[in-house]
Amino acid sequence: MDLNLDPRGRQRVAAMASQSSSPVPMLTYHELRAAGLDTPTIRNLIAAGDLTRRGRGVYLPWLSERSDPMIVRIFEHNTASSGSAHVYTHTSAALIWGLSVWRARPLVHVAHSSRRGDAGPAGDVVRHNQRIPETELRLVDGLRVTSLERTIIDCARLLPFEQAVVIADSGLARGARPDLLRELVAEGRATRGIRNVRTALQAADGRAESPAETRFRLLLDEWNLPQPELQVWIQTAEGRYRVDFAWSSRRIVIEVHGYAKYFDYGPIDTKVAEQRTREAGLLTSGWRVLNVYWPELDNVGVLRRKVSDFIRTPHAALGV
Repeated sequence: MDLNLDPRGRQRVAAMASQSSSPVPMLTYHELRAAGLDTPTIRNLIAAGDLTRRGRGVYLPWLSERSDPMIVRIFEHNTASSGSAHVYTHTSAALIWGLSVWRARPLVHVAHSSRRGDAGPAGDVVRHNQRIPETELRLVDGLRVTSLERTIIDCARLLPFEQAVVIADSGLARGARPDLLRELVAEGRATRGIRNVRTALQAADGRAESPAETRFRLLLDEWNLPQPELQVWIQTAEGRYRVDFAWSSRRIVIEVHGYAKYFDYGPIDTKVAEQRTREAGLLTSGWRVLNVYWPELDNVGVLRRKVSDFIRTPHAALGV
């Protein structure tokens, strides 16, 4: 279909998106009109896929890289709520910080200190009627969010244990300060759900590099199996490799593979080839290797037997 689309309209939208400091540039109807685009041109840009209407008077330019739908939704909410003194909290703040958020409900969490009686859900937006101290506020990608430490604690109050530890691990890896976490708990910031917060923080470990590694580590704790060393460097004839979990005295390694391990950083064939080379190097150097894949983490009974048998099987070279 010929939309009679003026190429200058497309160029203006691309320029506006590229000039935005936001990773998810949202454009309002008034901004588009101010850039010289009339209503028919805007409609044609929507029909051509250059713009997507995300709400009343709010548009998302076409992005060459796909963004997390919840991140897009948060920026859409922020654009539509321009002028209101709101702060993104809980899992919304975690996503803005770039933390790993696993199985959380697709909700936008926002705190308003001045909207009395206006708390609770409204569609997919959960409004928390609370005042966030200035010392616990940060500006990330142009959005007002709770600090990294406050975000971890808020999520631990709200989420089940496993999901809370995934976020806590990710936050510690991102640079959250353990001393500030302890201070926030001691000061009573997490009065409601304080036991859940303490339990999650005690289990957290910033060395985890993915939700898969966090979940597997928690399962090892639950199963009372010998505790491994985390993120261990091993020298082989083929090179030096860092492994997820190692029992050095037994010369065994467990590698945990999440979805992102294959698809986020390169073509699947390349990643598989790299894994095989790495594993061959470890085997040649006298290590036994067990691979655990993301879907197996949901089949706990079968995985427990697989891992227990592997750890307890004597190493032929060592007799242990």
